[in-house]
Amino acid sequence: MHCFELDELADAITAVAEVRHRIPLDRLLRETALNILILTRIATNRVEDDDQRDEMDAACDRLAELLRQAARRLPDAALRRMRPAAR
Repeated sequence: MHCFELDELADAITAVAEVRHRIPLDRLLRETALNILILTRIATNRVEDDDQRDEMDAACDRLAELLRQAARRLPDAALRRMRPAAR
């Protein structure tokens, strides 16, 4: 069974990624971490095995934390947090 919705989602994500090059890397890393957590929770809520669900959630939590740490380590990330960009 092929899920066309997933293909459409992947195409939409790719399209957004191509135009989001103007977003500072630290913000993009934090947004990526948040999206991973959201999508993981949506998916793991459908997993019946509690241990498997907990393992997947923990792995994604760790990945999200690594992305956030990378964002904080960028040289000008602290400046952007103090002085948000104009929107």
